Amino acid sequence: MYKKIMVAIDDSETSRCALAEALHLARTSDAKLYITHVADETLMGMHGRTFSTSLNIDNAIKAIADAGQKLLDEAIKDAEGVDAETLLLEARNRRVSETLADKAREVGADLIVIGRHGQRGIATLILGSVAEQLAKIADASVLLVRKH
Repeated sequence: MYKKIMVAIDDSETSRCALAEALHLARTSDAKLYITHVADETLMGMHGRTFSTSLNIDNAIKAIADAGQKLLDEAIKDAEGVDAETLLLEARNRRVSETLADKAREVGADLIVIGRHGQRGIATLILGSVAEQLAKIADASVLLVRKH
């Protein structure tokens, strides 16, 4: 059914559920699996402006990328028997959803799997979650996975 599946992970429980679902789909479809993580420098606070006086920005960005690579290294261990590879992406000055949608187009993914946290709040109300944004802009089908 699916030939190329991309799953986006972070360090959340819903992300682990999304990875498990993507692995199951890849195994049953004999699909190629791309396990992705987006290193998002906005986690530092508006691209480093918050920490610019007390922190070396390049080191902070490297630390975020290193943490993402560690997540990917752990995730690939669960992919035994699956044709899988990891992709560490950077969302410099872009939304995470745009970064994921572009990479999905680039690799020719026909399904994107992502965890849906189900969080509420003013930012989600105004901007929408990464998962919701991705579902709106991706060319591929998007499977939103909740914690189960």
